Amino acid sequence: MKFVIQSVSSHSSRLGCILDIERLPGAVFETPLLLLYTKGGCIPHLTHEVLQMVTKEPLCLQVPLSSTVHNQTAVAAYKKGIAEFIGLKEHLIYSTVQDPAMATPQGYNEKDFVSVWSRSGKQQINADKYMDVIESFQPDMYQALCDGDTNLNSSKKRVSKALDRSSKMFWRCLERHEKSEVLKKTALLAVLEGGYNLTSREASAKMLSSCDVAGFVIDGLHNNGPDVELLPFEKIKPAIQETVNHLPADKFRIAHGCWNPETVLDLVKEGIDIFDSSYPFLVSERGSALVFNFKGSSSIPHPVETSVKIEPDELRTDDGSNNPFNGTTATSIDVQDGKSKLRSGVIDLKYEISMREKV
Repeated sequence: MKFVIQSVSSHSSRLGCILDIERLPGAVFETPLLLLYTKGGCIPHLTHEVLQMVTKEPLCLQVPLSSTVHNQTAVAAYKKGIAEFIGLKEHLIYSTVQDPAMATPQGYNEKDFVSVWSRSGKQQINADKYMDVIESFQPDMYQALCDGDTNLNSSKKRVSKALDRSSKMFWRCLERHEKSEVLKKTALLAVLEGGYNLTSREASAKMLSSCDVAGFVIDGLHNNGPDVELLPFEKIKPAIQETVNHLPADKFRIAHGCWNPETVLDLVKEGIDIFDSSYPFLVSERGSALVFNFKGSSSIPHPVETSVKIEPDELRTDDGSNNPFNGTTATSIDVQDGKSKLRSGVIDLKYEISMREKV
């Protein structure tokens, strides 16, 4: 796998492409790139048949471990990898650790283990077990196991532990990766931790910048889930800049999370190349649609919603389970005067309209 930069602007934003993918010869993915978010290897609200009608081009699918780890035994017995197993072999498969659309419970990682929350509950995974799963899945690229349990409120001690544990896990993953015959065609991505401590960010980036990896994942800025869209870019900007300043230019950079569209544009300006589509998934789950004005206007007209309230019973998926906006995350969403209140934050709805009253 190779990353080629085509142009760089004065803002550090860049255009590039990912090519020379072993399993998909001839496929080219232009950056900035959007990863298609999946649950259990399926794109929410989009069947395989409809996906084929939407596009014939190969796409890049994000497959979180939390929604697929229970399939390891079956995929291992199948012996053809998860791309064949889920019937999407024509697309690039990228395996990640946590689900960006679901809030990751805090405080459950241990010295040698990372807790992953699957449908059967908490599973503790160390580097060797993780690599066993990756060898069974045979993705096109995957991130190293990491302890990304840090956010704006994390203490220096928590950040230090996350950095130390993630480093040890990375070296073990790299060792297994280099010895594996199955993963010779698979790209490994290094995960950069450090929370919002700039010294730790610098240390993490410098330590891993020279490693033989395909790219980097900037992690540890949040605990995933809907709250990420409320993160002010001004808060995360210093950590992003400090990390990017110490990374080689010829490797792509990923920032996972439910970033709102404006934050995505700001991150692109800072040199981030790849994002996931967990934000559109969450917008769909709360019964809304995204509408953009591509004429360059900063003021996007939209219908003003009047007291649209989504009750807790409505905040469920088709199978009856709670969606990300139920339970501890939010019990209701009130939309008034074009703004939606979610917990203590406010979502600007200038590019989001509720569809519940329009059905």
